[in-house]
Formats: sequence, C-alpha cells, structure tokens
Amino acid sequence: MGLDFRTDPETLREIVDDPAPLAARIATLSALDMDELPDARSEYANLLRIAGRLDEAALEAELTLAAADLAGDLRRMVRATLLLGHVRQWRGEWDQADTMFHRAEKLALYLKDDRLVAAAAHHSGRSFYDQGKHVEAALRFRLALEIDQRIGSPKLPAVWEAFEAAMGKL
Repeated sequence: MGLDFRTDPETLREIVDDPAPLAARIATLSALDMDELPDARSEYANLLRIAGRLDEAALEAELTLAAADLAGDLRRMVRATLLLGHVRQWRGEWDQADTMFHRAEKLALYLKDDRLVAAAAHHSGRSFYDQGKHVEAALRFRLALEIDQRIGSPKLPAVWEAFEAAMGKL
C-alpha cells in the first residue's frame, strides 16, 4: 500500500497523522481503471475506510468481493470478505461484520491457509473489541497470535498489541 498508519492503542483503529498523503493516494487510485486492477480497488476501499468515507468504502468493498467471486479466486474472496467486514464494523453494522468475518474464516480453513485464518480471527477480534465484547475479542486475538507465532507472521506485533488491549479491558 505504501502508506503506514499507527494504531490507536485504545480503539485499535488506524491513526492518520498527516491526511495529505492519504488524500493524494486516494486521488491517484480513483483515477485508475479498478475493473482491471483488483488489488488497487482493495487498497482504495481500505483507504476510503481509514479516511472515514464509509459509504464509498462499502461500495468499493462490495465491488471487490463481487469481482473476486466472478473470478472464482477463493483467496481473493477471503480478503475481500475481510475488507467488507472491516468497513461494516466501522459503520457499526456488527451482525453483518461478524457474519463476514465468520464466512472468511470458514473459507480460509477450507483453503488450509493459516495466514488468512489468522487474519480472519484478528479482524473478528477487532469487531468484538469495538462492540465491548472483550472476552470474545481476547479469544479471537489469542487464536490469531497462536497461528501467527507458528507461521512467523509479520503481523504478530499488531496482533499482540490487540490482545494486550483486550486483556487490559477484562
């Protein structure tokens, strides 16, 4: 993606220190033919979410999922489902977000893709954390931690931070 964001240790949401690079990247991506560049559309949806443009992010995430479904690419479908779930989480659409994360995890398990299973558990934990369900969040983060430790994931520090935040709320 090229842009790095800090994570707020209290909300577990990305912090935009300087909105100018974010706005510039969104503008650059918006000029592309997203139908030909599914990774660009995913990045675009994610950055729209971070920028707080949640209606636009939801539309782009839906299009990302539809394109992955049409392509029959199951791993892309998992990533797109997580993306859409994350947008729904930020919109406070808890049931829809949790359903998306559950579907993504089931498909990742079917694919036997530990990296995607860990990502789904982490996203699910963040949704539970947002809902104030800290026990459930800690359990989901713990699963992600166990998998990420086993596979040597670079996501381990972020998952550890999320786990500690949830445990701190118990």
